[in-house]
Amino acid sequence: MIDFKKEVEKRKDDIIRDTQNLLRINSELTEFNSDSKMPFGKGINDALNYMLEMGKKDGFSVLNADGYAGHIEYGSQFEYVGMMGHLDVVPAGSGWDYPPYEAVIVDGKIIARGAMDDKGPTIAAYYAMKILKELNLPLSKRIKLILGTDEETGWRGVRYYFNLFPEQPVYGFIPDSAFPLTYAEKGIMRLTIKNECKDKNLVSFKAGLVDNMVPDNCVAIIKDLTKKEAFLKYLEDNNLKGEAIITEFGLRLSVDGKSAHGSTPEEGINAAFLMVKFFNEIKMTNSFIDLINMYLLDDPFGQKIGVDYNDPETGKVTINAGVFDLEKGKFRITLNPRYPNNVDPNIFSNQLVSAFSAQGHHVTINSHQKRLYVDPNSKLVKTLLSVYNKHTNSEAEPLTTGGGTYARAMENSVAFGPHFPGTESLIHQKNEYITIDDLLKATAIYAESLYELAK
Repeated sequence: MIDFKKEVEKRKDDIIRDTQNLLRINSELTEFNSDSKMPFGKGINDALNYMLEMGKKDGFSVLNADGYAGHIEYGSQFEYVGMMGHLDVVPAGSGWDYPPYEAVIVDGKIIARGAMDDKGPTIAAYYAMKILKELNLPLSKRIKLILGTDEETGWRGVRYYFNLFPEQPVYGFIPDSAFPLTYAEKGIMRLTIKNECKDKNLVSFKAGLVDNMVPDNCVAIIKDLTKKEAFLKYLEDNNLKGEAIITEFGLRLSVDGKSAHGSTPEEGINAAFLMVKFFNEIKMTNSFIDLINMYLLDDPFGQKIGVDYNDPETGKVTINAGVFDLEKGKFRITLNPRYPNNVDPNIFSNQLVSAFSAQGHHVTINSHQKRLYVDPNSKLVKTLLSVYNKHTNSEAEPLTTGGGTYARAMENSVAFGPHFPGTESLIHQKNEYITIDDLLKATAIYAESLYELAK
């Protein structure tokens, strides 16, 4: 009987060291250039090379798919068990208590952007595979850890990878969600609304970094300098952080909200909405503000648009208004809508487009990741759940989520950890972290799960 917890404990220092080293690489997406050997920029390329070099040093077979993705592989059997992690991260944002790319350890927590999403779990998956190799356990299937590079944006990396290597796993799991296990994921779209805004008073309006995060800061510039005191009073009355500064361009207004993952916009406070509420107080109006009031303001579930569907198994529609950009009389708003199992994606997308088009706006659906559903009674789900319950002494049932993982990019796969029930998660937020205890526990669960699936 193999004690996987003990095997992980033997490697504790190495796991922590390699996790910190990977987290210290700033792998935010800076560019996309298909003609470059680093298509997603230097940071992401450095993270990919770090993992591949580690795999090579440890005696695995490694492959770099032209900088778009890579894999680390153990064994040569025909069938394989797959894992897929991603090395890119969402922008760090502001307000951290510790530098987001120093990976400091405080109170047993490794604090860094990507600690939980998804570099820490990717290291856990790697060490799970490494443990099986070092124990030289007899397996009937090879094991492959696929390394993605732009999961937080366009999934171009994994599409490129599977175009080159279309073979699919017999079983697979993605260490990028929550325990005990996620067998269903909502469909996810990215939708952009563009139009002109002929308002001489509103010079600019900016909020949000990516569509799958709730904006935690909004900055607007207006020509009317007399509104400074009104804005400061608005901040004070509503216990908000912000400022009002007179500049050469006009009155610069700034307000802070609270970030959250785009799958749960109701858990955040959208800073763009806070700014619009002030505009409403001073009776400022234009096509941009009207659009937000009519369809988006304080409505994470699509009620104003008329798409507030709900499925008893996979939950409600959510719509995150993630990026706002108005400048020189033109604006762009990027939304992140997610729909549950009982929604027809064609009808859903048509309703979204029709609602905004009816007001004269130009609407584009930039991407669409179809929903995922794996039979909760399948061998894959039953096996992973059994291992999880053994390690946690629980009788947990599988979950569904509004989040989107690489599970939908790879057949026969589900999302599996690393977030444990009842623990805090700050993914896509400031001060993101993973506890060392949870990192080690996840590694042990992944190692035994790989063994059970591949033996």
